[in-house]
Amino acid sequence: MKHIIILLSALVLFVGCSTLKISRDYDDTFDFSKQKSFVIKHEDKVGKDTLLYDRIIDSLESNLQAKGYKKSSKEEEADLIFVFHIDIQQKNDIQTSYQMMGFGMYRYGGAAVSTTNTHSYEEGTLIIDALNPKNKKIVWRVTGIQEIKDKKTPQKRKEYIDSAITKMMSTFPK
Repeated sequence: MKHIIILLSALVLFVGCSTLKISRDYDDTFDFSKQKSFVIKHEDKVGKDTLLYDRIIDSLESNLQAKGYKKSSKEEEADLIFVFHIDIQQKNDIQTSYQMMGFGMYRYGGAAVSTTNTHSYEEGTLIIDALNPKNKKIVWRVTGIQEIKDKKTPQKRKEYIDSAITKMMSTFPK
């Protein structure tokens, strides 16, 4: 019985950390219905993961185009400017479970036993902002936070990024 409880606790721990937490905010005075085009502005920095950035850009473009927005080749011609930010942090999740162990029919004279499990993982945060090109102010923001899963192939990494961005962009107006 003790092993089953520990196994279930570990299962809840790992499953509980895997969901994408999404929050969004927007300027309720901004008229999104008049916006037709977009540009994604991103500066590659030396030493950064350009493979990841390219996958994010591709996924953003395809999500916006699926909503009817047209990609603009120039920032000054776009109705919206999209930028994104990534942060990765090392996290630890510590779970302690307690069990009473005793003897006799009512378990008198027993002791409490605690089991502590630690799960170390990386948590990724992706923030996507839509800016008004006239004043460069944010008019829409979505934040996604999730435990980073290790994907073995480029195809799996692309699917993982597409899935997260599609969920995040589902909150963006058409």
